[in-house]
Amino acid sequence: MSLVSNRYLNTDKIKLYLITVKIILAKRKNLLIMAPMPTKPGRKSPHPYHHGHLRDALIRAARKILEKDGLPDLSLRRVAQAAGVSSAAPYYHFADKKALLDAIAAEGFSSLKREMLARMEKEANPRARTQACGITYVAFALQNPALFRLMFGGNDFPSADAALAGPRQLTYDVLQQAVAAHSPGGKADPLTCLGLWALVHGIAKLILEGGIQPSEYGFENGLALAIRVLGQRVE
Repeated sequence: MSLVSNRYLNTDKIKLYLITVKIILAKRKNLLIMAPMPTKPGRKSPHPYHHGHLRDALIRAARKILEKDGLPDLSLRRVAQAAGVSSAAPYYHFADKKALLDAIAAEGFSSLKREMLARMEKEANPRARTQACGITYVAFALQNPALFRLMFGGNDFPSADAALAGPRQLTYDVLQQAVAAHSPGGKADPLTCLGLWALVHGIAKLILEGGIQPSEYGFENGLALAIRVLGQRVE
């Protein structure tokens, strides 16, 4: 009886030991999914950020890939590699690639808005501020062509939908307020605003798509062309 009892006792201990090992391995696996990829001893991580900033780090990495290699080469796995985290980490913030693209586009509108306001602050004259707003719009498009296309949609850029209506409107509000500052009664005419938006957007798109060459009009680059055209339009 003693031998039989010891045998069952040992079996129970082995089962308990295996269960404990499984729990430890499961915990370690979860930690590896959430943690950044380890670096070699004695070397600092090339992507130092806190977990609370992971979403921003992923968006920055995605923007770089988008501009350098284009949308077809942009994937959650590649973004994770560029940000220095596990391939599962992006899914804590983005359900799929579409969600990531929407976040990139929304951040694009925020960046455009900040740059427009920054350039406008350098001008005191209301009309000059409107020109600065339009010039920044074209400059942003030429400096960030892939992002600009993503922000406004296209055959290969599926993010131009209702999810971006808010960020897009906040950016458009900057133009409306600039126009209102030199309009009768301080109220911007919707068609005037639409005309200016169509002008700067059209210039940017024509240059990006190769529809026009600034040199054909005697200008070194697209920004110089936009400055001249806006100077004639906003009087």
